[in-house]
Amino acid sequence: MAKSLKATIAEWFPRPFVYRLRSIKRAIMGQPPPEHWESNVDNDTTDERGQPRPRTRQTEALERLHGQKISSPYLFYEVDDVLTLPAKEIARTLTLGAMYINSADVIGDVAEFGTMGGFTARTLANAMVFDPKYQPNQPLRKLRLFDSFEGLPEITSRIDLESQHVKSKAWSRGGCKVLGAKDLKEMVEAIIPPSRVRIHEGWFADTVKQLPDDTRFALIHFDGDLYSSTMDALAPCFERGLISKGALICFDDWNCNEADPEAGERKAWADLVSRFEIVASHSGDYSIQSTKFIIHSYRGMKPRPA
Repeated sequence: MAKSLKATIAEWFPRPFVYRLRSIKRAIMGQPPPEHWESNVDNDTTDERGQPRPRTRQTEALERLHGQKISSPYLFYEVDDVLTLPAKEIARTLTLGAMYINSADVIGDVAEFGTMGGFTARTLANAMVFDPKYQPNQPLRKLRLFDSFEGLPEITSRIDLESQHVKSKAWSRGGCKVLGAKDLKEMVEAIIPPSRVRIHEGWFADTVKQLPDDTRFALIHFDGDLYSSTMDALAPCFERGLISKGALICFDDWNCNEADPEAGERKAWADLVSRFEIVASHSGDYSIQSTKFIIHSYRGMKPRPA
């Protein structure tokens, strides 16, 4: 009787090749991977004399894999993961950013422009709880939160009026208003002490001007959406030398407006780079529409305090 194709392949080809072939077939069909061809080899758990090996994390991991207690590779994300992935990416980036400024000994506070529902403010506060141990310079950083708490401002800039998110009404006056100043303050002060929190209520163009001259920013998370709001917040920061060498700037809405370089945060950053001769490293995109830069120098940067 003629052998089946499956039996012929198993007889004539090496076992690793056969396993790989079956894995591809099962992945295409949406099935769990086949049991690994080495899964029952005694050498996995016994030494050359047949005695049990000491249990290690490797032992437990292989047992979980062989027992199919680890998600199959073709199930990249479960349904819940799909919805939470963008927020997790943002939280991961901001948390690592707060750890970076401690590791690199960057001078200054952490600032957020545009707080909306407080998700990223809470993330930053959580990332700052270990500052007493890992921040090399004193006093401890403050978390400065800037927001009008009235939603987006009146949109008058020609650049903003011509942008896709404004034309589609996704962004309009009063939009993005979620949490009030009092609720935000209570939320964040439950994570880090009140002495480390500052709420700057009002329009960016007004509140930045009120900052003391010795203010420094080590990390800025910008979520002001509009070109005009970006310029209102960051232009005076660069103009006054408030942004430290090595500071991390994260733009939440970088790829909004069809990622048009003539709109929103992209256009504002290009104008700021030209105006202040900013030298920065693009440190990569994150989440759906965000990106980040590390600042090296700019015209008017103040030297590190002695």
